[in-house]
Amino acid sequence: MQVAPRNDIAIYAPFAFVFYEDRATYGDRVPPGGGGAELQTRLLAEALARKGLRVAHIVYPGERQGEMPVASLQLVERKRWAGRRGLWGKLVEALRVWRSLADADARLYLFRGGGAHVIIGAAFCLLHRRRLVVSASNDLDFIFDRPDRRRWGQALYRAALRRSECVVVQTTQQRDLARKALRAGTRVELIPSFAEPTNASTPVREPEAFLWAARLVDYKLPMRYVELARALPEARFRMVARWTSETPAALLEQLTDAAKETPNLELVPHQWREQVLEWLDRSAALVVTSQYEGMPNVFLEAWARGVPVISLHFDPDRLIVDKEMGLFAAGSWKEFVAAARKLWTEPELRRQIGERGRVYVAGVHSPEAVGERWMVTLREALGGQRNR
Repeated sequence: MQVAPRNDIAIYAPFAFVFYEDRATYGDRVPPGGGGAELQTRLLAEALARKGLRVAHIVYPGERQGEMPVASLQLVERKRWAGRRGLWGKLVEALRVWRSLADADARLYLFRGGGAHVIIGAAFCLLHRRRLVVSASNDLDFIFDRPDRRRWGQALYRAALRRSECVVVQTTQQRDLARKALRAGTRVELIPSFAEPTNASTPVREPEAFLWAARLVDYKLPMRYVELARALPEARFRMVARWTSETPAALLEQLTDAAKETPNLELVPHQWREQVLEWLDRSAALVVTSQYEGMPNVFLEAWARGVPVISLHFDPDRLIVDKEMGLFAAGSWKEFVAAARKLWTEPELRRQIGERGRVYVAGVHSPEAVGERWMVTLREALGGQRNR
């Protein structure tokens, strides 16, 4: 007799471990990982568990786990990343992913973001007759001609997406990219990202600085932020750059050297999320230089706190422009500098823009509303027919 899976949902997001850790254990240290995509999986796991589902969150091992928020939410630890060791390392890593999926033992497996783990997950679900859902974290998840990815790997990844019960996207732009890239029968659902409630007060009239907070990778164009600081010597700029295994050594060196030569720019390494949010509360605006994003978690955190967003290249679903929640330069350097100067010197404009952001987040991205959307989608995925 076949035994029913132990859990309803398993969410694969290894670096989300940081959001379950007891911070006191680390002292002044900051653990790696734990970006916006991983935070979204943490919020989703808790929301689903509070609605009565048995949820397993597959994460890397931490040092000391804090108190779990819901009894029906459990952590399943997978072994640490096998590292860059050629073909052997890839095989070891694939086995570690597979083992963690087996340990989670769920009816449905949800993977956040694109990559080889989705291919492994699709094979596991096919062999064990489990359901598969993929949740996008970036527009790049649906761009298959990237020069930094091998063609055969991209072909397998596309096949894995097509086999899923559902592909969940964050924006209409991602939805259009997914529908164009995948076959007509693939179900694509748009579900807004979670935004946690905040008790932040009205933004300060005398902000400390602008804020840039992101992973240090080429497509986020961090050096443009340095150039912005040099273009506005009367303003102050804070930069929280999180370097990872994907950070080019040359980029890190270039940024470090440039920051030393820019007196109004403070460069700090990866910080605990609580510290970044404290700085965000006291910022003139969140500044984004990236070429590609999904729905950045930091956008929602800024808007929830009444902090405007200035973006050089990216405006998800035209929210910055249409909802007037910041200033969008549309790739124009002149407009980008002008936007920063305006928000640095006009507190009433910051207040008006910030209030529109608060109203938008409360109406669209509340945990209750987003959690219910996910419940409907996952119930249908658990009960529906597989894509062929």
